[in-house]
Amino acid sequence: MDEDDELDDEPSMLNMLAEKVMHQPIKLDNLAYCPTMDLVALATIDEQVHVYRLNGQRVFGVSNKKSGCSVARLQWKPDGQMLAVAFSNFTVSLVSSQTGKAVHQIQYKDQPSTKICCLGWGANLTDAKATRLRLDNLPDKVSLDDILNRGSQVQDAQTELDLPTELAFLDIEAVLPKLSVLPARDKEHSFKKNQDDSADVLLVGYEDGSLHLSIYDFFKIGTFDTRHISPDLHNSRPLLHSSHPFCSTHALLASSLLQGQEELYFVPFDLRLIPETGRYLSVLASKSTQLQNVLRYIGEVQVQMYSDFKTSQDLPHKFIRNIEEALQDKNQCGFVSAAYHLAVTGNCYPCMKEWLVDELGERGHKRWEKAANSGYESIRRLVHENLLPALQRFSVLVSRLRGLSRFQESITNLGLVTKELDQILDTMSCLQLLARFIMISADSELRQFSAFSAWITQEIEAQGTSRSSMSEESPERDFMLDYAKILQYIQGPMLQSQLIELFAIQPETDTRPAWDPIDGDVLIYESYKKDVKAYIQGTLPDRKFPGLNGLIARLDEQCNAMFSKIAEAQKRKVRFGQPVSLGNGEVLCADMRMVVEGDSDHRDECTAYTVIVSKDAPNHLRLYRIVLKVVNGISSKECVQHALISLPTGTVKDIKYIDNEKLMVAFSKSPSTSLVLYFPYRHELESESIAEISYTTLKAHAKGNDATHKPTSPAHLDLSKEEGMKEYIQHTFPDSPSWRPQRLEVNGRKGRRAACVVAEDRIHYRIFDIDAPVAEADVGEEDQDSNGEMEI
Repeated sequence: MDEDDELDDEPSMLNMLAEKVMHQPIKLDNLAYCPTMDLVALATIDEQVHVYRLNGQRVFGVSNKKSGCSVARLQWKPDGQMLAVAFSNFTVSLVSSQTGKAVHQIQYKDQPSTKICCLGWGANLTDAKATRLRLDNLPDKVSLDDILNRGSQVQDAQTELDLPTELAFLDIEAVLPKLSVLPARDKEHSFKKNQDDSADVLLVGYEDGSLHLSIYDFFKIGTFDTRHISPDLHNSRPLLHSSHPFCSTHALLASSLLQGQEELYFVPFDLRLIPETGRYLSVLASKSTQLQNVLRYIGEVQVQMYSDFKTSQDLPHKFIRNIEEALQDKNQCGFVSAAYHLAVTGNCYPCMKEWLVDELGERGHKRWEKAANSGYESIRRLVHENLLPALQRFSVLVSRLRGLSRFQESITNLGLVTKELDQILDTMSCLQLLARFIMISADSELRQFSAFSAWITQEIEAQGTSRSSMSEESPERDFMLDYAKILQYIQGPMLQSQLIELFAIQPETDTRPAWDPIDGDVLIYESYKKDVKAYIQGTLPDRKFPGLNGLIARLDEQCNAMFSKIAEAQKRKVRFGQPVSLGNGEVLCADMRMVVEGDSDHRDECTAYTVIVSKDAPNHLRLYRIVLKVVNGISSKECVQHALISLPTGTVKDIKYIDNEKLMVAFSKSPSTSLVLYFPYRHELESESIAEISYTTLKAHAKGNDATHKPTSPAHLDLSKEEGMKEYIQHTFPDSPSWRPQRLEVNGRKGRRAACVVAEDRIHYRIFDIDAPVAEADVGEEDQDSNGEMEI
């Protein structure tokens, strides 16, 4: 008891930046601190995601409109520009931290009915060796984070620029005009260029052991089943993910249920596509994503054009149907014959006169004119302002990929086939040809309708008055009318518009055979051009050539086949290593961190640190150090070491690696004593003030068996006595039921490292400055009060 009182007398050593009280309890598994900004994202039990500033101001929120859908996981992008929110309906929403709006939503429809249990987002340099050499030549104050966040803005004075290479990777599409906004869309269609020197890897893990990988936010690589890696993982699920920008090997902490006991495994997997594809990966992913966006845009233009065309045809057909039956009964002819007879002879059938004067009239004619004019004008505008620019943009993007397929290095397999890209460009040429014919036909039919409309106006007036009163004005009015266009419209567009065939909306009575490109390897442009020109000149082809709908469907099919081959080629470059056993026991809390250690002679090595606290030993920290050697993108295990830290009787609430040096532990020694402890976890780091952690190497049973190790005793740091633990204490929480720490989340960015601590009641959370000296704590509190950053 005296020792507890002695610990309680210790002053708080971390500077508190902010505190907030929530209206709803926080879900402890859904807490994320933005790596580049002071933004805290959390989910509450009402399944709402909130993002707050340090002063407690709510920046934006995210929710799923579907009832019964819960928040599964939260994860920030390494550059802090987006927040990934995983929901229980197998969707992941990527939300912009600048606008708070969903940038993209990934739907995993092929996944079975299983929950998302792991969400990871890492950044990898496409040319790690060059970046490390560049970092060595930069001033000491420039860190890896500066290069990742600012990219090419951080330059080395000795760096020589390769002009031909830079020109090859120049993003021409970024300077092209943006595509026009469709009337039905609420936002502009824009594209963002990805960085050439780094690749973002998004990992989504499911409770059935499957993993889904995407790069550059949207580009899907594929789904992997970890249960097939090793028999030990046949009933596994991923828990944590970790990576390092310099290392293309990522790490998973997986839990597998074997004979009723939970076993923990370290699972490395190599993304060989990053070092092998290099800077091409950025171009490949960004252009493929842009192609998908433009293809979706073209489909939306097509739907809008068809809708406007159908609307322009509905009202005229309704008026014609109203008189068609009467003309057939009384004059044994249809409306087209009666109108043609009236235009040529001037003789109007009685039922035609009645329809013109009483049913159509001036009001009905204006409605007809407005519907037809607006329909044709809309089609011309959509083709000129939306469809043709989108097709041209699509051709530029495909040409860029075609250049990669032809001139890429022989050792780089991007999954691109030049012949398939030629076929896509051929289909695109057919679409551009058809789009111009649609615009020409719409313009021609609009001029014909304008002449027809003027004639109908005259006939309504003429049939509504006596012939004697119209005799003086008739010659002048007839001279103003273009009877050639009137008769063309009556015989053609009024009966069946050319646009029907161009849109590929054939009636059921059309029995012509379908247009067949014969062979998928044959380019169709020349034969397609011949058929379309014949149709425009008035000759109905013997076969139904694909219209706008058919060509877009063909283009969509070709592009999906190309995307599948690209994804499959990159998927083959993902390799899973053999799992490493990390003991058993149900996990209370755990964390992982990848570190690149060693000098220039060992730059092909990376080290994975893992710390685990199990429920059956809540005051013991099991630390593992796994050294991986990576050669040509393939990793191999060099050694596995472990250590043990024993704390006094109590419970470790949470653990987090702050950076490459320190481990933060939230520890409750008793109901009235809660502490924050710091441990230097790397034995390479020498410390005179506190004892360093040493590791014992585990030895494998036999060669080739990477998953089992002899039960050698770990290096033990015994802090079970209070005197030994004092030097590791960094903060003491007040004796309050609402302030027993339960969950930690750390932001370890350069210049502003902070920790978010959620209380045991899940209502309160506090933000602490990790780097602020103790002497500055009072000054910091005064600044918070004056700036209004404290909210309670």
